[in-house]
Amino acid sequence: MGTRILIADDHLLVSQGLQSMLSISDDLELAEVVSDGASAVEKVKQEAIDIVLMDVSLGNGMNGIEATRQIKEHSPKTRVMIITMFTDPGTVAEAVKAGADAYISKSSTREFVLQALHEVANGRSVLDPNVTDGIFGRISNRDPNVLSDRELEVLQELTHGHSTKGVAERIHVSEETVKSYLKQVFRKLDVKDRTEAVAEGFRRGLVH
Repeated sequence: MGTRILIADDHLLVSQGLQSMLSISDDLELAEVVSDGASAVEKVKQEAIDIVLMDVSLGNGMNGIEATRQIKEHSPKTRVMIITMFTDPGTVAEAVKAGADAYISKSSTREFVLQALHEVANGRSVLDPNVTDGIFGRISNRDPNVLSDRELEVLQELTHGHSTKGVAERIHVSEETVKSYLKQVFRKLDVKDRTEAVAEGFRRGLVH
C-alpha cells in the first residue's frame, strides 16, 4: 500500500489537478477528496491517512489552519501539507504553529509538489521558496542580532526538518551542544518548541 493522501480543497479544478498529479506516482494513493475542513478532520478520525493536502481557504466554517490544528491533535503522525495561494507571513506562521509539516504555493510546479510530498512522507518539512520569498519581501522588522551566529545556524537547519542528530552532524557539534543551542533559541524567541521557533524565525526574517 502506498502513502495515503487526503485532498482538502473546495476548488474543483485544483482538486482535479492534484488527483491527476497523484495518479502518475506509483507510491502515492488517493484516499478521498473533501471540500471543507470539518470533513477532512472527520476523515482522519475515521481511517488512516498519511498526508493531508490542505488548502487554507475552505468553506463551511472551518478553514485549513483550524483543520490542521484539529488533525494534529487527534493524529499527530498524520502529516499536513498546506497548498494555497496565501503566502503572507502571518498565514504561514499560523499554519506552522497549527502543526503544518509543509507550506506550498499553488503556483508551484507539479514536479516540486510531488517532490515535496515524498519529502513529507519521509518525515521532513518543506517550505516552498515562493513562500519564503514572499515573507522576506514583506518583513521590515528584521532583527538578526537576537540570536548568535551559531544559534541562527541551528535555527536555519530546523527549517529543513533536520533532527537534533542531523543538525549536529551538519554543523559538526555534539547532540548535547545542539540541545543547548535549542534551549537558547526557544528562550530568546519566546517559543516552546521547534515548530514555533521556525515560524517565529520566518516572521522575524531570521531564516530563509
